[in-house]
Amino acid sequence: MAGQVAVGSFAQDRAPAKAGAAGWILNPSWDKRWIILPALLAPIPPLIFYASMFLLERYSAFDAATRMGVAEDIVSLVVMVLAGGPHVWVTYTRTWLHPEFRKREKIWFFASFAVVPTVAILALSSELTRTLLLTGFFLIASLHIIHQLSYVVRFYQDRDAARPSLKSRMIDIGAVLFPLYPVSSFRMVMVNENTWAWAWAQSFFGENAAAWRFHIGRVNPLLPDFILSDWFWMANLLGFVVCTTLWVTKSVREHRLGILQKPKFLLIACAIGVGLFCPLWPNLDSSFQGFNLWHSIQYIALTWFIMRMQVNKGVKLNRFVRWLSEDDNTGRRYYSIAFVLVLAIIGLIMGIAVILSTAQGVGMFAGSGEAGTLSYKPGGVLQAYYLLGFGLLLTHYFHDAFFFNLHTFKDKAINTR
Repeated sequence: MAGQVAVGSFAQDRAPAKAGAAGWILNPSWDKRWIILPALLAPIPPLIFYASMFLLERYSAFDAATRMGVAEDIVSLVVMVLAGGPHVWVTYTRTWLHPEFRKREKIWFFASFAVVPTVAILALSSELTRTLLLTGFFLIASLHIIHQLSYVVRFYQDRDAARPSLKSRMIDIGAVLFPLYPVSSFRMVMVNENTWAWAWAQSFFGENAAAWRFHIGRVNPLLPDFILSDWFWMANLLGFVVCTTLWVTKSVREHRLGILQKPKFLLIACAIGVGLFCPLWPNLDSSFQGFNLWHSIQYIALTWFIMRMQVNKGVKLNRFVRWLSEDDNTGRRYYSIAFVLVLAIIGLIMGIAVILSTAQGVGMFAGSGEAGTLSYKPGGVLQAYYLLGFGLLLTHYFHDAFFFNLHTFKDKAINTR
């Protein structure tokens, strides 16, 4: 992630912001407000979804499938405008708009411009290529979130006065790695009706069991046969139980010894809570947006912090990015510009959607054909998003893969560029 890879190095160059801030990224108030406690916002997206479903059923003439699609789009739009879009944009202040990135990483810089057209071609060529693309996206998105949490944990480990051992560090990482997957994988295995997962779901949910199978939005991911067996969710559940038990045991021992680091403990506890909470909702599209909301707020704050440190260190920046990063300690300017730019991009997407809807005879939100079939064509808004917005999101993942795979492992998270 653009934010967390360098966060340790910049923070170590700076004294704590105030007395008692040792062990925190900036200080207790800032860390809790922007890094840890936004986890409490995770229930908001699913609540918006069910409120939208209620209002659409009462005041619209949409059928059930269309109501669900529109409600999911409302949730996505809210999260995108407030946090998801700005969190994608701020990556570019460290890549496309960063002179040092353009100078030193020419191949990665120019290669990233191919992501948007490639994504658009795959997303709009056919329902098959779109499903393949979105299946890969679901996996990458979950790893993206877990990676970010892992690196924030790593930073807190570096700030831990107790200097945790490698074993202690690995237990911390394991604790944030598994919570998202036991319930999610159980719902994936439910696709196979010859499994215990499906039989147990039927006995519990009855005729509504099919609604709990793993699917996001209008897409049923293409799940390989080797994971559609009970061993898959059992292995994930075992990993979660073992790692969480080790972490709880370690945390209790550290508390008794008086060496428990509060920020790291709070972060991991929140990660476990949100990871378990999100897959428990029937509509995964909206519930995973809850995790995305926390992730995005955290990412914006971390990346602002890094850019602020780069200004303080005299790193070469273009005038626009320097102006953004020279904001006062609230980061208000950094976020506000990102927010305005996202609104402009959404306006452009909506304009493209009107053109596509008119030219193809599809609705703005409702597509043509049955969702999930090869003949399905998305509505104008979703097509326009595939043309531009989705590609920008995956470019953000592409850039973050650079910071992880090259800088983190090569420079051991001490890169300051």
